[in-house]
Amino acid sequence: MRGKGVLAAALLALLTACAGPSTPTAGEGQPTEELIGTYWKLMTLDGRDVAVVEDQREAHMVLDTQGRVTGSTGCNRLVGSYTLDGRELHFSPIASTRMACPGEAATLERDWTAALARTARVEQAGKRLRLIDADGQTLAELKANALY
Repeated sequence: MRGKGVLAAALLALLTACAGPSTPTAGEGQPTEELIGTYWKLMTLDGRDVAVVEDQREAHMVLDTQGRVTGSTGCNRLVGSYTLDGRELHFSPIASTRMACPGEAATLERDWTAALARTARVEQAGKRLRLIDADGQTLAELKANALY
């Protein structure tokens, strides 16, 4: 009889392992922050981590309820407009202030505004936001930061 108990326990362990991940807990994978009115800090761009350039602002964006986007390129302030239809998100050409940006900051500014221009849709999970192009490629990942 003892052998059957060990066999049953082993079989149960095997079935549990093969079943894949457990059911997600409530709220896991669901947005915990509003898309509109949240400060979204740029974390990755084209799959690479984004660092704050010394003596510069962090790259970020905030979408308002009137269809405007504001934020920072990591060097200059940015402003533009957007349209949102479900998960589809499109930005107008982005305007920015014209301060000279040194090396890394200039590259970040160019790549960040290019990513916004190519954005076709968004995906949210928890405090994370992904900007995705028309081909389904992730352009940027952002994280919700408190404004207080």
